[in-house]
Amino acid sequence: MRGTTNPHPSRETNEDCINPFINPWCFFSQFLLYPSKLNTLNTKIEFMFTRKLTPEEMEQLIKMQAFARSAHAKSESHDYAHVLTVCRYGIQIARNIEEAVDPFIVIAACLLHDIGKTNEYLAHLHGLLGGALAEEFLEGLGVSETLQRPICNAIIRHTPTSMIPPSTPVEMIVYDADTLDRLGLMGLLRGFIGKKGSMDSILTNYMERRLQDYEKLHFEYSKQMGDTMNEEIEAYIAIVNHKLQQRMQTIEHIFESEGLYEKLE
Repeated sequence: MRGTTNPHPSRETNEDCINPFINPWCFFSQFLLYPSKLNTLNTKIEFMFTRKLTPEEMEQLIKMQAFARSAHAKSESHDYAHVLTVCRYGIQIARNIEEAVDPFIVIAACLLHDIGKTNEYLAHLHGLLGGALAEEFLEGLGVSETLQRPICNAIIRHTPTSMIPPSTPVEMIVYDADTLDRLGLMGLLRGFIGKKGSMDSILTNYMERRLQDYEKLHFEYSKQMGDTMNEEIEAYIAIVNHKLQQRMQTIEHIFESEGLYEKLE
């Protein structure tokens, strides 16, 4: 902020920090290096991580986000925006559960959780592939083995396709954060990508699958976030259904007004 001493003047906490897509460094540091400023996001002040990040870890995370951004550049539904959204949800969940967790492990796992999906031929095994890729990348960054293992485990276990369910708080956080991005309006829009069929069938299938996703969330706070997103999507779908009904009524009216068929008595 102006008038204070800051070792990184270009990285000051400001309104851009609320949006992780504008300035990821500022976004992370607002949560972790400057906990007193958390009230800018209208959230609780309690610091629910086991510790603060070191300057070296911050730099490593910035390199991870650059790697993730480049790796997901050509992805559609699982793009860089999805990665940062999962990262934000992960931080929010971690700060609202009883279990204290390591911030570096949570954020690193969120940033790299879908790195295996960048290979379209092995996307169905992206958890296992992502864990292997992340291990090599983290080693190259100089991340200690004690931190590497829980990060890779969370990446592996964030998806049911790995057939290894999450068992630690960190693994559950990453799982829930990724699942939450499939809920709500943004999840619906992502769900339309590559789908075939009528709008009605896509919406019905989406709601059925998202209900299953919701039931698999691990933390009560995750479900509270999911409830809010569900209210949002129900309101949207109600509008869509109303428009669909109007469209059909309009077509029938056109047929009748143009004398293409006679209305039965």
